[in-house]
Amino acid sequence: MEEEKVLCPVCRTRTCRYVGNNGKINFYRCPVCGIYQAESNWNAQGNFDMNHLAAFLAHNAFDANDNFEKRYYTTESKEICDELQKEGRGRPIHIDSEIVEAWYPKSFAEKIDRILLYISNHAPHLGQTVRFSAEQLYSFLFIERYESSSGRLELRPSDALCREGNFMLACLAEQKYIQNHQGLQCDRVPAITLMPPAYARIDEIQKNTANGKNVLVAMKFGDDTKPLREAIRKGIQEAEYSAIFIDEVQHNDFITPELLKYIRDSKFVVVDLTHKNNGAYFEEGYAMGLGKPVIQLCKQGTRLHFDIAQKNTIIWASEDDISEQLRNRIVATID
Repeated sequence: MEEEKVLCPVCRTRTCRYVGNNGKINFYRCPVCGIYQAESNWNAQGNFDMNHLAAFLAHNAFDANDNFEKRYYTTESKEICDELQKEGRGRPIHIDSEIVEAWYPKSFAEKIDRILLYISNHAPHLGQTVRFSAEQLYSFLFIERYESSSGRLELRPSDALCREGNFMLACLAEQKYIQNHQGLQCDRVPAITLMPPAYARIDEIQKNTANGKNVLVAMKFGDDTKPLREAIRKGIQEAEYSAIFIDEVQHNDFITPELLKYIRDSKFVVVDLTHKNNGAYFEEGYAMGLGKPVIQLCKQGTRLHFDIAQKNTIIWASEDDISEQLRNRIVATID
């Protein structure tokens, strides 16, 4: 594919884009936003809040150094994503404004938590000092680059972005989460070091969320699957994890955003594909897109979709077979 150097339409970083097979320029490989596919105007493809989209892509980026034929975000429909995978054209992950808004932090404290996790992921060694580009800082610090003026989306002045970036860094330093070696200026980016209180907070976050004990179960819900549900629950509990079934959770949001939240906050995901439930397939794909381990189950004799048929699957003949097999798989494969 032909490569061209351009500005990322989301974060404004100097990046690469590729001409797709359909003749449209649609693939981007950005060091901040990762790999994604989109037309030049994201907002026209689903009413995205561009400020929220920039943060989402930065915090959930697929490595831009990987071959772009692997995982990438796209505004194409879930059905087209399935077709592209069938054709061996990578692993596209559908993205829309609902997914972005479900992910976006609802409080300042949640933003701080996500910022700490981001810095930790980019500084794998204790006490390591790291530097980020200004565009990277704006994205992962949740700084709003864009504002609407006369119905048009415009970039805000760079001095305003620097000022807000410094405010967020000062908040982190005041809580003794970071040592900020120099302030953010338009021509200079700071060096950042995580401090002991940050690691303590990260441990607490991980204990309660993705590295904790919750496990979302994706399956068909109904009276006919109650024995299956309880067998899965038992296997997860015997492995000392807590099974989350979305129909048992009290919530006020629409089911999809709430479901996506539980997938994000799960250590891993268990999926039973016996009934070829479209929701279960979607939930597995979303979990895989986030890099979550997925344990598949399926009743003997069920023909799986060929994309996942090769995945190591727990095959069960009766519900009595499930608990022990599932418990053993969790113990053997999950840290």
